[in-house]
Amino acid sequence: MHEHNSHQSHQSAPNISSANEAQAKQEWSNLERDLSVLGQQLAELRMHTSALGEHFINNLQARYQDVQNRAQGFKQATERQLDELRDSTWQQATEAGVRSKETARQIWERSEPLRQGARDVGEGLGRAWTELRASLGKAASRLQTEDERAAAQSVPTSPPTPEQRHDTF
Repeated sequence: MHEHNSHQSHQSAPNISSANEAQAKQEWSNLERDLSVLGQQLAELRMHTSALGEHFINNLQARYQDVQNRAQGFKQATERQLDELRDSTWQQATEAGVRSKETARQIWERSEPLRQGARDVGEGLGRAWTELRASLGKAASRLQTEDERAAAQSVPTSPPTPEQRHDTF
């Protein structure tokens, strides 16, 4: 009878854990997809370097790479912390001889700040990209307007007529 209960508790914990892992992997997948889209949009901006300035685009690319590296580092640290928390909890539950849904719920609750942090990072990147994109659009429009004005002002006029030349003396 005791072996049967022990077997059931080992089965329910991995099912909950795998569901939690699947959700966490999905959240990371979404963040990585968003970072990839951001990278593609940044690459598209490179086509407009003449209007926006190569130094600005290079600086923006470096900052994007920094954000992407930090996100990857955060992911790895989070995964490491989750693994340590999982191992610690599993060891504690094994030592106590109890593995229950309550223990799995506690694991899930303890990891909530980590999941929330990942969501916050993703949302912050999305907001930052939206604001940056709007600013770049405005800057490109201003540059285009200024270029059009400069072109309109530099249109050569016809040479003065002899009468106009005579009036200036």
